[in-house]
This record gives sequence, C-alpha cells and structure tokens, in this order.
Amino acid sequence: MRPSRKVPQALGFAFGLSLAVLVSLPALAQTAPGASRSILAFPRPGGFPNPAFRVTYARADEAPPLMVRTGENTFEPLYRRTPDGGYAPARAAGYRIAMTSCPSITTSADYRSRMIDLAAAEWAYFGLPILDMAVEPAAIVPRVPQPSGVVEIISPQKNASIGDRVLRQAPRLGLSEDDYEVSDAIAGYWAATGSEEAMRVQSIVDYGWDGAGWAMPWSAAFISWLACEAGLSTAQFRRSGGHIDYVRAAVRARDGQDPEHAFIAYDLGEATPEAGDLLCTARSDSTFRSIADVRNGNSSSNALHCDLVVKTDTKHNRLYAIGGNVNHAVTMSVIATDAKGRPLTDADVIGAHRWFAVLKARAGGNVAHDLDGTPTVQMLYRDYARYAGARRGQAPVPLQSRGGRAKADATSP
Repeated sequence: MRPSRKVPQALGFAFGLSLAVLVSLPALAQTAPGASRSILAFPRPGGFPNPAFRVTYARADEAPPLMVRTGENTFEPLYRRTPDGGYAPARAAGYRIAMTSCPSITTSADYRSRMIDLAAAEWAYFGLPILDMAVEPAAIVPRVPQPSGVVEIISPQKNASIGDRVLRQAPRLGLSEDDYEVSDAIAGYWAATGSEEAMRVQSIVDYGWDGAGWAMPWSAAFISWLACEAGLSTAQFRRSGGHIDYVRAAVRARDGQDPEHAFIAYDLGEATPEAGDLLCTARSDSTFRSIADVRNGNSSSNALHCDLVVKTDTKHNRLYAIGGNVNHAVTMSVIATDAKGRPLTDADVIGAHRWFAVLKARAGGNVAHDLDGTPTVQMLYRDYARYAGARRGQAPVPLQSRGGRAKADATSP
C-alpha cells in the first residue's frame, strides 16, 4: 500500500450534518496529518473492509516499466535518458491489484443494506462531505433590488456556476482524491473492477506530477466496489470503470435478457427511488433521457453517473444519495424531489442533474434499514451522545429506528 504517515487521534468538534436524524455530530475522529485544512476522517466500524487492502504499492525500483497505450491492445514502453547518454525504461511507483475476491469479508446481510452500510462507512472515512442540491434555486451572490430594477452583482453565467449548473449552496468539504490518506482507498475501488488500467495511467500521472489527484473518474469504480463487497458476483453486477456497463445490464435485465443481474432499470417517471436503489444521470456530452436511449444507444457519449440512494424524506421533498468522485470525494448529495419522492431534473430546476433512470433490486421489497440504521451512523451517534453527556450538554433526540436502546445510549456518557 502507499506509505502514509501515522494519523493522530483527536476529538472532533462541531460540524454541520444535513440529515434529519443528526443536527451536529462531534465524534472521535482522525485528522488528516500535515493538511493545510482541518479535515476529520472517521474510522470505519469494526469488521468493515478496508479497500486499501485490495492493492499493493510498488516503488519505482520495484515497478514494471511504464507503458503507453498505442492501440486497442498494444502498448509501448516509455524511456528516460541515462547519465551516460543512453536510454532506459522509465519506472514509476504505482498500485497493483493484490486481491480480487468478492466480498473480502463474509457477510449475510441483504446486498442493498450492505451497500448502504459500506457507502456510509466510506463517506465518514472521507470526512462526511455533503453537496446540498435540495435548497431553493438561488445563486451564491444575490441580486440587489434597486428603484431602477434588479441589479446583477455578478453575471449569472459567472455566478458560481458551470454553464447552466448554478451552485446554490457551498458544499461541505472532506478529504479529497489528492489527499494521501484516501488514495489507497480509491485504488482499492479500482481493484474491484478487475482492471489495472486506471492504476497504470495514474502511475504515469504521478511520475510527472505527484499528488495531482486521480486522472480517470472513479465514480463507477466506487459503485463496483460496493457491489463487490456486498457479495454480488460479476454475473449479478457488471463491475466496471464505466457506469454504462452495469446500466446496460440493468436495461437488459428489464428486457428479460439478463436473468442474473441484481438490478433492473426503470425510467424516472415510472419508479420512485428508495433506499438501496441506484439513481442515474447523464453527464458531460451524453444525451440519455430514458432507458430506451440506453437500449438503442441514442447518445454519442456514454458518460453517466450513478449514486446509491441511502435515505428518502418525502415529507421534506428530498432524498440522500452517496456517490464516488462527487466533488473529488465520496460525498453525500442532498437531492430535491417532488411530493411523490421523484428527483427534480434540470427540466424542473436550474442546476439539477439530468436524472433519468432508477435501478431497483430484482428481489424487490424494502431494505432492512436505511442510512439511519447503519453501523457508521449509530457509532457516530453514540460518540456524540457520550460527548454531550460528558459535558452536561443536552443529549440529542434518539434515532427513531433504535427504540428504547437508542434512548439508553443517548443518556450514557
């Protein structure tokens, strides 16, 4: 694994957590050493897999020569100039796959609940970053009303936006992909796909600019790792570095052509997302608007992104989903929904994603628990209750799903 410095233990103080069950959640946490900003990184609960164990880190003198792809299945080595004027193969430190078994830790939990548990643990390990997309549409820099009319302080095209994507609320940041503390974990997500392509590319990138972050988007690798550690075989889930592969499989499952695939695709208008579902959006230049578009290949680009829904809250018109490579981290997105719980798209509100598909479990039924019942949230909740109790502060409201036991925990310092 990639060498990293010892992480000191520290008591985390107040930070905002936009969840109905948690208002603020100080807890025992690790802090990123030597960072220019104070980022809390919460340890995974006991018995949870560490994705970093799926890879090894080969130093330059142990690494194979750097290879550059020159064709679909052809590579050529990179060379460097030697002091005597000759040339030698260039070598750079990089990751290699060490483990491919799925899951790495045996579990009997329903795979959807297991995926939620795993996603929550990784989210906490990255420092609980949040991207809130459920607030009312408003730019960060407001408009000023004047007698002569409204004055735009900053042009809407430059007002914290990317094209038409207006950022309505500053995100809560955690550890990022360029932090050494999480680079091993991201490599482990890639290992679950069974391909070292991204690791090979990354070794070339780090050879020229160490700490530049991951060159290839790793959101699909994260979802693939969740499926792997939840116990799904390659026949049950197409683990890949591209979301399109498992989305296509879910569409084929809908058409009766892939009877083993664990997820079945539905259009956004015919299925309401629930905890344990995968919610998918078109991104970049892709023009997917329906599963029929995926079925027929009606897009010149296959760029997609999917998040795992971990909690829904129709009362407040929002749902919570965790995804990889969102703001360069494992991030929770708070997504606006209509009264029926269906996500608002870019046709409804400026800045929303182009949501178009929901992948639901073939088995059907409700998950055993959502985000509130995950070991990670329970651990953080208990830490906060002890923290508040030790300082004679007001204990938080117990989690509804925990019953009497949660009430007892809330009063135990």
